[in-house]
Amino acid sequence: MKKFKKSAYTLILMATCFVASPFIVHKIWKSSSDVKKPISNTPVSADSTPDSPETSSSSDDDNDVQPATDAPVESEILFTTSDVSYFDDALFIGDSRTVGIKEYGTFKNSDYFCSVGMSAYKIDEEEINDMTFDNAIDKKQYGKVYIMLGINEVGNDSEVTLTSYRAIVEKIKVHQPDAIIYIQGNLHVSASAESDTINNNALDYLNSRLASLADNKKVFYIDINEVYDDENGCLMESYTSDGIHPLAMYYTKWCEWLCTKTIVQGETTE
Repeated sequence: MKKFKKSAYTLILMATCFVASPFIVHKIWKSSSDVKKPISNTPVSADSTPDSPETSSSSDDDNDVQPATDAPVESEILFTTSDVSYFDDALFIGDSRTVGIKEYGTFKNSDYFCSVGMSAYKIDEEEINDMTFDNAIDKKQYGKVYIMLGINEVGNDSEVTLTSYRAIVEKIKVHQPDAIIYIQGNLHVSASAESDTINNNALDYLNSRLASLADNKKVFYIDINEVYDDENGCLMESYTSDGIHPLAMYYTKWCEWLCTKTIVQGETTE
């Protein structure tokens, strides 16, 4: 009897396992599948994103090009004082301020290619005493060439002016390969003559761009404003009647100053 009961219990247990086994297997498979399933929808913090490129704060700065600050200045140049004979083989190119040097200055043996209203833009269209710009720089062999242009261009785009000015300098180099080239900074105007178009801030900026053309080897930048300025950086009112041009008597002072800003061939800069 006991053996019979044991056998019956065994049969019932086997039957139960047989019936329940599909459900158990399915449950185990589902649990296993849930563990292996990738978690693709979990939000990821932007701070923890791997290998994300850093945003460079310097990219905008790199595109914002500032005017060059290393343009040659007079303090870097070893100038010599010479007498007026130094200018016997000089050519002066410029606008009405250069006309003043020609008419009232002391360099009587120099040559001049200058006119009231001359600009860097239209210098090739100038004809003075039946002489063009090309004629003037081919007239003879010059030892020095002085340029002062810009007061008539200061209200225009400074980069356009610089391009025209650079072309003048390069042409002189070709036609006068042995000449020293002096770029003269534009003379300031008096405080009473300043306007929205012509003012000393604009002239200073233009002068800084022109100074960048100097290499302190063949081309030099010089600036007369150190002599004519008042305490506010304007042309002294007592030196002018129209606020733009020096009085005749002060062109001698200009020539005296130029005599202190000379380069002798063979000398080197500091």
